Amino acid sequence: MKVNELRQKLMGRKKDELQNLIVEMYKQIPKKMREEKEIDQLIDDSDAFKVKKSANRKSVDNLDFEYVQREIEYFLKNAYDQNYIAPNRIIPKKERSNWRFTAKRLVEQLIALSHQPEYAKTCAARMEDLYELFCYASGHYVFASTEPFYTIKISQEDFFDQVVKLKKRIGEPSKWIRESLLLLVENDGDFQTLKRNVSEVLLENLNNAPLKEEAIKIAKDLLKEKKENIKKAKQAKGNVVGFRNNEYINDLVELIYMIQSSLGEYKNANKYFKQHYISSSSEVKMYIFLELIRRFQRVDDWLEEYELAVLNGVKLREALKNAYEQIKDTKEFPEFIYSC
Repeated sequence: MKVNELRQKLMGRKKDELQNLIVEMYKQIPKKMREEKEIDQLIDDSDAFKVKKSANRKSVDNLDFEYVQREIEYFLKNAYDQNYIAPNRIIPKKERSNWRFTAKRLVEQLIALSHQPEYAKTCAARMEDLYELFCYASGHYVFASTEPFYTIKISQEDFFDQVVKLKKRIGEPSKWIRESLLLLVENDGDFQTLKRNVSEVLLENLNNAPLKEEAIKIAKDLLKEKKENIKKAKQAKGNVVGFRNNEYINDLVELIYMIQSSLGEYKNANKYFKQHYISSSSEVKMYIFLELIRRFQRVDDWLEEYELAVLNGVKLREALKNAYEQIKDTKEFPEFIYSC
């Protein structure tokens, strides 16, 4: 039905009928859609809602860069101070749940402003700040939702991609690659997103051999620095810091593996993984290794490494044994291999 047709149908309705109709229509709208479309705000004050929507449609030329900057700083401070979730006198209670609309608008404004050369560098830095906040909020009480990327309707991979592309546009390879690598390994993410998927986003932005070779060099330097720092600190292997350090190293090792494989350096990639990936279980390490080969190398490489592991006495899980028989028969990888 068109809007004009709807108007005609409603003209003859009584006030009580219209009220009941609106209530029934409201019930039919899913909660997530009501929040996304700000239906409650429309009902509370339709005039203010229209003014706000009109303001959001302003062109980039009308955006005040300094004002957007201050608004982002204000948003970041209140988020880390937990003012969007805990009782406080700074953010009124009725506005705390609106953080997601503010966040999405700020991201959109930064992306729009970044196309103006004089603002690009600062926009990249602020986008990075927001990305780090949402990663932090995925594991800490910052907002009512612990899934900030999902809540603002931007996946972690897409957000990371936006940041990397901005950095790539304005910086020298040695600079933007190092910064992107650190952004990758120093931040967690939501429970729906594997770090490997975010690594693949970075790999896609390394779209030629010189960039890939530079990334391998920087990643190896970062890994070396981390190992030296661990050695100096003499941290216990079993504590939280030790776990985080191992995760940092393994994320770098996996990324180096992906990049070397994309360059066709399969043997070097396999050798580097075996030497540097950290795991207390040889079986778990082998499972991860074979999964990487499945995604980034060839069938023959997978079969060779599987058979070598069996020869070396590694007791592999049943799912890998079944996958081996299937791959050997079909000479093709299955779509996925179960983890158990």
